[in-house]
Amino acid sequence: MEKWIKFVFIFAFSFFLFSSEVPSLKIPRLDGKIKIDGELNEPVWSKAAVIKNLRQREPKENSAPSEKTEVYIFYNSNYLYIGVKCFDRKPNKITAYNMVRDFELRQDDHIQVIIDPFNDRRNAFSFAVNPNGAKHDGLVVNNSQRESRSWDGIWYAEASRDSKGWYVEMAIPFKTLSFKPGETKWGFNIKRYIKRKMEEDRWASPFLQVYFTKVAEAGYITGINGVKQGRGLDIRPYGLLGEEREEGETTDKFIYNGGIDLFYNITPALKTSLTYNTDFAETEVDERRINLTRFPLFYPEKRQFFLEGSGIFSFSGASPRSFLPFYSRRIGLVKGEQIPILGGGKITGRAGPYNIGVLDIATKDWDELPGKNFFVARISRDIWDESLIGLIYTYGNPSSSYKDSLFGIDFKYGTSKFLKNKNFAAIGYYLRSFSEDVGDDSLYGFAIDYPNDTVNVNFNFSSTGDSFNPALGFVERTGIRNYRTYLSYNPRPKFKLIRQFFFEFSGSYTTDLNGNLVEWRLFLAPFNVRTESGEHIEFNYMPYYDYLDYPFEVYEGIVIPPGKYTMDRFRFELNTSKKRPIVFDLSMRFGEYYTGHSLTLATGLQIKPGNHLFIELSRQGNYVKLKEGSFNAQVIQMKFDFYFSPKLMFQNYIQYDNVTRSWGINSRLRWIIKEGNNLFIVFNQGWGDILDRWSVLYRKAQIKLQYTLRF
Repeated sequence: MEKWIKFVFIFAFSFFLFSSEVPSLKIPRLDGKIKIDGELNEPVWSKAAVIKNLRQREPKENSAPSEKTEVYIFYNSNYLYIGVKCFDRKPNKITAYNMVRDFELRQDDHIQVIIDPFNDRRNAFSFAVNPNGAKHDGLVVNNSQRESRSWDGIWYAEASRDSKGWYVEMAIPFKTLSFKPGETKWGFNIKRYIKRKMEEDRWASPFLQVYFTKVAEAGYITGINGVKQGRGLDIRPYGLLGEEREEGETTDKFIYNGGIDLFYNITPALKTSLTYNTDFAETEVDERRINLTRFPLFYPEKRQFFLEGSGIFSFSGASPRSFLPFYSRRIGLVKGEQIPILGGGKITGRAGPYNIGVLDIATKDWDELPGKNFFVARISRDIWDESLIGLIYTYGNPSSSYKDSLFGIDFKYGTSKFLKNKNFAAIGYYLRSFSEDVGDDSLYGFAIDYPNDTVNVNFNFSSTGDSFNPALGFVERTGIRNYRTYLSYNPRPKFKLIRQFFFEFSGSYTTDLNGNLVEWRLFLAPFNVRTESGEHIEFNYMPYYDYLDYPFEVYEGIVIPPGKYTMDRFRFELNTSKKRPIVFDLSMRFGEYYTGHSLTLATGLQIKPGNHLFIELSRQGNYVKLKEGSFNAQVIQMKFDFYFSPKLMFQNYIQYDNVTRSWGINSRLRWIIKEGNNLFIVFNQGWGDILDRWSVLYRKAQIKLQYTLRF
């Protein structure tokens, strides 16, 4: 085994070559009054350092941009200032529909920057602004392909437009950034995205195989010194008033609450967060889904306290499609019901080459469930340029009195210099749970990944014991060994209408722990194309085999008997470009389904008459005809959002499904009074068909004020 590991590393390093010259810019320290209004008309901007040499990453790799962009950067003791002039010869065609915080970047024109204050070439802060002044921020952890949007920092930005283009001013407080004291050289990159052309222009690494959040390929800004982080203390109290009514009650009950969150920088790179009487009134409700599989669905975390700094707890090789050693929704949520959180704390950040995450939470008594304590610790160490080794530990079980725990170790070797300039990663991991279950309580595996623009290859193996029980985590199924492979060839032809083809193949082969086949799946994409205008058309062939060793109730009263089932299935997808004021999505899955056939038809319609109104209608119908019976399961959803400005928005989410025969509405008014200070007015109500009569299942109206004090 040791010889094999040495061989892999010798092979990898034999292709490890230095990349082209990394761009660098010395930025000045300047004093001058700035009003953040998107105008760039103050005299101090004329003294700033300037970047004018952005290059295309897409569609024409490392070539001159189709539109001119100028970037201005300077700093003082409290702020890093970034100004951008996005010239456009057709300003009436600038695409900007969004005003919501953390908008989807690829839907609009935008400017995005990443800043690596540690100069560790792997972690960074991300900030983006669109022409409406809408903001998007997040964290890049270990050169992840996408930034985590879970982090909402306090920073300032505005945008403006005229007949020559659009403009951005950004002021990023050093109090918001964690940084290495004395480090005068920070990692930095900036990109401009022009939606109507699907063009991406960058300062550093304008290459197709380099995703923008690849911090290892960023440039540098230098000359930073004497900046202030203050005392590093943020105090965020909240107060809440409201009324609620549960099913069966005839009167509303008055509710009031309050709590506080404290954030303190132990060091400029390590932050502690304390919370008391945590409330999540502003959290959006979950999307309703219909599950036609035997396995549990995965729902993403939406509560801000758990989202902030969540990337530090990520574990190599883990994904929602298979397992997560830590899944924060296990804390404070039981069957969709919120369990009151008494309080807790966490520490996240860096200490030298170590990434540290510690979380401890206590819940209150609720109904028949006693209050409990939950603990998670994650530590990883950076090694070499883009690699790491780490440990994770969890303690506590939300649904049992047994003191369950879990321990795991992971290793990731990564490089962006494989075969000169390609991405390559090798991952290995081992987990063991400690619970009252008897049997194989381990999960282990490895993966090899070659994620590049033209060729993308992945191989993954995992073995999950029959008694593996991550009480604070998530696992789709246990008692299996799974082999997965993925291969795609993605050429970019020189056709005027076609941007890129995707010829994909993937397969999985699953056995029980004794080697008996329980499932295989294939996925083929003989036709998958993205056009120059942004449309997407795809056809797939997806046969699979499933061995049912026990009866499977797919729908109330309809039970599929045990047996061996081989099924041919197909999928067709059509998505029109997001740049359009009307967007249409269609997805059809059809073919054999156990003892019969099924058709899943999903349609979506987005209407964007301007940047102040957003309407989205979606419907998913599942039409299933089996020997054991037939059914039609549907979900209908509607979003109706008003954006008065990027700081004032009224969002409405309505859902209905015919399985539970119930409607639900979630309405939220959010007013960002000032960065860090928010007012939420939230209304939730549900109706259910009980004995052929529509009745109110629940009703809750709340007003929540959240304030931030910075020291």
